[in-house]
Parts: sequence; C-alpha cells; structure tokens
Amino acid sequence: MAYIALYRKWRPKTFEDVVGQGHITKTLQKAIDTDKVAHAYLFSGPRGTGKTSTAKIFARAMNCVHGPTSHPCNECEACLHIMNGESLDVVEIDAASNRSIEDIRSLRETIKFMPAEGKKRVYIIDEVHMLTTEAFNALLKTLEEPPAHVIFILATTEPEKIPMTILSRCQRYEFRRITSQDIAERLLYVAKQEQIDLTVGAAHILAVQADGGMRDALSMLDQCVSNADGTIDETLVRNLLGLVGRDWIFSLADAVFHNKGDVIVKSVDDIVRFGKEPRVILTELLTHLRALMLYQAAPASDTLAAYADSRDELAKQADSVSKEQVFHILGILQEALVTAKNSPVPRVAVEMGLLRASEPVVSPAAATGSSEMLPVLQALTDRVTRLEQALAKGLPVQASKAGTEQEEIPLPEDEFYQPVEPLYDPFDDAGLVAAPAETPHRQAPAKPKAAPKDVAAAPPATTEVTQPVKTAPAPEAMPAGSAAGGQTVPPGQYMAIWKQVCQILQKEKQLQVLSCVRLGHVVYIGATEVIISLKSAFMVKRANREDYYKFVDQALAQVIGRGYHMQAYQENDPALADFEKKNTKTTLMSSPAPSIAEPMAPAVNAAAPEEEAESLQAVTLQDIPEQEREVLEPLLKTLGDCHIYVENK
Repeated sequence: MAYIALYRKWRPKTFEDVVGQGHITKTLQKAIDTDKVAHAYLFSGPRGTGKTSTAKIFARAMNCVHGPTSHPCNECEACLHIMNGESLDVVEIDAASNRSIEDIRSLRETIKFMPAEGKKRVYIIDEVHMLTTEAFNALLKTLEEPPAHVIFILATTEPEKIPMTILSRCQRYEFRRITSQDIAERLLYVAKQEQIDLTVGAAHILAVQADGGMRDALSMLDQCVSNADGTIDETLVRNLLGLVGRDWIFSLADAVFHNKGDVIVKSVDDIVRFGKEPRVILTELLTHLRALMLYQAAPASDTLAAYADSRDELAKQADSVSKEQVFHILGILQEALVTAKNSPVPRVAVEMGLLRASEPVVSPAAATGSSEMLPVLQALTDRVTRLEQALAKGLPVQASKAGTEQEEIPLPEDEFYQPVEPLYDPFDDAGLVAAPAETPHRQAPAKPKAAPKDVAAAPPATTEVTQPVKTAPAPEAMPAGSAAGGQTVPPGQYMAIWKQVCQILQKEKQLQVLSCVRLGHVVYIGATEVIISLKSAFMVKRANREDYYKFVDQALAQVIGRGYHMQAYQENDPALADFEKKNTKTTLMSSPAPSIAEPMAPAVNAAAPEEEAESLQAVTLQDIPEQEREVLEPLLKTLGDCHIYVENK
C-alpha cells in the first residue's frame, strides 16, 4: 500500500476530531440535531485550521444512513464514498481553477438533479474568493434560493474579497488559529499512535513554527520522521527546519543587551558558516525578543509554551533587561529585517542592525544632563521665544509680567545681543525730541511708557497754533515716526529719508527696483504709508508691483520703522492733492508756529531733488555713443518705457 502523508491520514473524521474549533463544531452539531440546517455556509479562516475537513464531516453527517446526525458513523456506504471522494452527492470544486462564468453555469445545471444515494447534494467550493465578478453574479440567485436538496459550503482564506451580496446570503463561521498547546498535544497523540518517538520540546517547536495551522504541523512532523533514525528531539527539528539553536539565541540576545560587539560578530559568522541565511538570525532573534516581551507583560501567554524546557532561563533573561530596552531593540531589528530583505548584501544589514541594537539606550533625563536643569532650560527657551517675537515685530525687548512682578531673566552675553541703532532719526532736525543720552555698549531694554490719555485724545491742530505739539517720548528701540507711534515725518526730511532708502537698495543690489524709484518725488510720509510720484505711468505700474515695493518697504523699515508701505502715483494725479493737504497739516503740527507774514513753503517744493538735478542730466538714446548704446538696448527692451540720465562729470 502506498504511503499516505500524515496530514491526509489523520484528517479529522468527526466533529470531535477538529482541534481548536469547538465554537463552530458544537454549533453545527446543534443545528443538525434540531433540524435547522441552512442552505448556504461560509467557512473562513487561516490555512490548515480545518475548514474543508469540517465541510466534509458536515456532508457525511447529512447523508449518513443513520442521519441526519451530528455523529456520522463513517462506516456506511454513503460515509465511505464521501471519505474516499467517490460520492456523487458531494461535489468539491476548486474555485482557483474553476473560476469562470461557464463553470458556474454548468454547476447551475447539475443542482437540478436529486441526490443519487444520500439525502442532500452538498457543493463545497474551496477558495471561493478566486471566482470572477461575473461568476459571483451568476451564482447569486442560485445561492439565495437553491433547491431543497442542495447545500452550499463556501471556504476561503480571504473573506474580504467576497462581494457583500454573497456574504449576506450565507451563515458565516470564522475558524481561529489553533493554539500552540493544542497543536503540540495533537502531535504527541499522532506520534504515539504512529509509534514515533517525539519529545515534548520538539513538539512545541513544531507547534510554534506551524503558526496556528494543524496541517503545517503534521507536514513538518512527517518531514522529521523521514529524516530521523530514532528520537525526534529539538536539535533534529531545528536542523531540519533551518532554525538556530536555543542556546545560541540566548547567547546572542545577551550579547545585544550588554553591548558585546565581538560576540555578535562571531555569532553571525558561526551561523553563516553552518549554511543558514543571515535573515534567519534576525527572524529568530525577533521571535525570542517577542517571547521576552510577552513574559514581562503576560507570563501565562500561550506563545511561551515553546519555552517549556527552558522556562527558568527565559525568566532570568527577562528580569535582567528593562521593557524600554526590549522595545528599543525590537524596533531597530524590525527595520534591519526589512532592509536585509531588500539588500543585495543582507549580511551587512543584519550585522549593522545587531550592532545598532546593542548600543545603550539614552534616556531623556540623561540626554539633558539632569532633571534639575529642566526648569532652567524651559526658562531659557521661553526667553529666546520672546526675544525672537519682539525682534520680528521691531519692538523693544522687555521682561514679561503676569499680574505681579516676576524675576527678570538676565540678558544674554554680548555675543548674542547687540543694540540696534536706527539709521536715521527723522525728528532730530525738528528739535521736538531731546537727544538721547549716550547709550552704553550693552544695557537692558527700557520699559515702554504709555502715552498720556489727554495727548492721545487731543483733537487735530489748526492753523492757529501758538505752541508746538508735545509728543510723548517713544520707546528707546523704536524710531520716532514709526507706525506704532502714530506720528508722521516732517516734509523737510523727505529727501534725506529717500536717499537712505536708495542707498539700501543699491547695497542690497536691487538695481531694477532702484532704477524705477530713485527719481520718485516723496509727496507724503504718514504713520504707515509713503506716497511718491513718478512721471511715467509705466514706472508707476511697476513700482506698485509686489516684487518691487516689498524691497522698498524693507528699506523703509530700516530707515524710519516697520509697518511702512510705499504707494506710487503718476504726476498730476488728482489723488496727490489730498496728500499735499496732509503735508501742510503735518508741517503745522510738527514745527513751531510761523508768523502770519511768513508764508509756508509747499511740501512738494520742499522735497524737490535739487542735488539729483545737479549731478544727473537727462538724455535720449540717440545722444549716447554707439558703443554704449549697444550695451543698453537689450536692457531697455526688458525695462520698457524709462528715462535715461547720465552723470555730469
């Protein structure tokens, strides 16, 4: 007689023989005994957990001569035919190879026939998720309303691929992974019946490697039997399955825990010399570290059954290492395993991962020095944040207050703080603000003084001004005339301010912007705006572009304060008249009252570029020498309509 593999020979014959699926077998038995059998069932779960075997047992239970019964005899003619695959009433279809709509149509034709020798025709469709969409649609109506003598049993490992219309028409049973303990007990039972000398430790190793599948466990046991001359022990099982030794695993784990690089390298060399794949090292070590993690969290876990013979050693190693270190090493080795699978030289990835994992874990407290330093570091962090925010807004730096007076954090050293002096003080010439005292090289920022309420609410001055308007002194770090101060710049200082703006643009090499705005006439400087006039409409359009005025605004921020925005108008624009009126009003408010007989000079005339006119002379393109004209023509094509000036020498 031909040899029969163990997983075929020991296929379950009764519901009681199905290991680890009592929640399903008991339900089916009760349904058979109470005559509440459905017309369609779906068995889903991992491979080797008993789905097909349970379906065949169910078919025998329905067609047994003593039935329908929950305990088929397995001796009558109907049972024997089903067990041998010779029954005409039990049709087993492999959906992986019979997945087309034509196969389902032929099935629909055969279900009309009555059973040949039993009471029910049972159709077992294995791997049903492999059917095509058209095949599922063809099966849909038949599955919902089959003939009374037909029962469908669908089996799959991937129920998520089955359409919901099919799932809703079936009673669904989920097969679970079989525990390692149940698999080991079943292996010992089979070994005893087959007169195989199998040790308990070897049975646990086979159970763990089976990963919840009884069929895989019996297949591996069959492999060991074929290569064993006597007792099947742990060493034989590990060698046949390509696993590393238990002692080696403990030794390598200890080397990783205690940063023994020489032991790690030697262990990898030994395993590779024995013909093992480098990736197996990481896989085995990850499994061992998982056992340590589970022992620390749940010592009674089923996974630890594989360590029944080395439980004490496992407990000793688990107590010698912290949970944080185990988690740290697990994370590094997981990444190393992924790298090794995709690397052309996996050994390098394995060795690098093991050596990285052996590095000591640095705790947050150790990284920062001491827990006592945390308040100091937090205070410094808050201080730096406030300094950055203040500097970004152009405001004076001051110590924060929260209801009550707090201890001020001292200023940083000189290399971190340098006082910034304004490029220009617009009120220096007006004589309205007293000259500040000489500032030392480094000093604490002055606390800002609030402006008096009567000054803030004072009505605008009229032409009959007898005394100069007194303005509250601005904070030390803020230039007078800034937007925050709400003040304006006297017209007599427009030209000087604009020259500084042009110098900044030239220094920052913004030549295109400079060529556009340098000949502009400053008409008005308010609290937040700078109004200029240009002769050309083209130049006005270009100056008001964001990629132009943003550089001018930045230059204005350096000269008179932040928050200023330049707006250009063409000469003779009616809107300029309003700004000229504001100029006159500003002159009256910001200077001593002149006598009645002494007329006020117009604001525009005060800002006339006399010095520019003396140094520059307007010319046309034809007035330029031919050699220089060839150089300028490409530039003029880019700039468009613009004026050309040459310097008087």
